[in-house]
Amino acid sequence: MGMLVDSHVARDTWTVMGATVAADMLEWFRKEYGFEERKRAEAEGGVDWEYLMQSAQAAPPGAAGAMFLPHMSGSHCPVVDHRSMGAFVGLRNIVSKGAMLRAMIEGLDYQFLQVVRGFESSLGVRPDRIVAIGGAVNNAFWMQNKADVVGRPIEAPELDEAVPLGAAILAGIGVGVFADEQDAFDRVYKPGRTYFPDAALSAKYAGCFKTFERLYPALKELNGQLRDSL
Repeated sequence: MGMLVDSHVARDTWTVMGATVAADMLEWFRKEYGFEERKRAEAEGGVDWEYLMQSAQAAPPGAAGAMFLPHMSGSHCPVVDHRSMGAFVGLRNIVSKGAMLRAMIEGLDYQFLQVVRGFESSLGVRPDRIVAIGGAVNNAFWMQNKADVVGRPIEAPELDEAVPLGAAILAGIGVGVFADEQDAFDRVYKPGRTYFPDAALSAKYAGCFKTFERLYPALKELNGQLRDSL
C-alpha cells in the first residue's frame, strides 16, 4: 500500500506513514495560472495565494463537475504507481479557474481519504479525529474541505513549528524535564481550532469519491502510453 513503517522517536513505538505531494501540485498551479492574482497582490496588497483560494472557495462544491487526479509526481500511497500522471477530467466551458483549483483541492482530499482508509484496513483502526500540523493548517478553506471529504473532525493545535517543538520535547525527556512522552504532551499541548464536517457536504463528497476511485484505473493504461512517448 506504499506505506513506510519505521521506528518512532517515542520509545517502544512504531510509526506508519503514507506520503502525498500536495504542495508541489498546488505550487505548480500558482506559478502557471496565478499571474492575475500576483498582479492584484502587488497592486492591492495581500498575498496572491489568498486571492487564489478565495476563487476556489467561491466555486461550488464538486467544482462544477471537474475532477483532478493528483498524480503529477506519480502515486505513492495507497496506490503505488510511480509512472502514473495527473489529470483534469470533466472540463467544460463553465469551469472557471477557481473551479479548477477547487477540483485540485478536492482531489487531494480524496487522495487523503484513500490514505486514511488504507490505514484503517491495514492497521484495523478507525480514528475519530485527525490532527493536522504544518503550513496547510493556515488555509481554513482547505482544512474545512478536508473535514467535509473525510467526514471526520480535523484538529489544528495551536502550534507554530512542530519540528523544533518535537526536538525540544525529546531533549526535555532526556534531561528529566518531562517524565516521558505522555507527560510532555500533557504539558505542552495547546488546543487550537477544530474543523467539523458538514453532514450534507460529506454525503455529496461520498458520492464523488466513488467516481474519483475510478479515475486511476480508467487512465492507467493511457497515462502509461503517454509517459512512454516522452
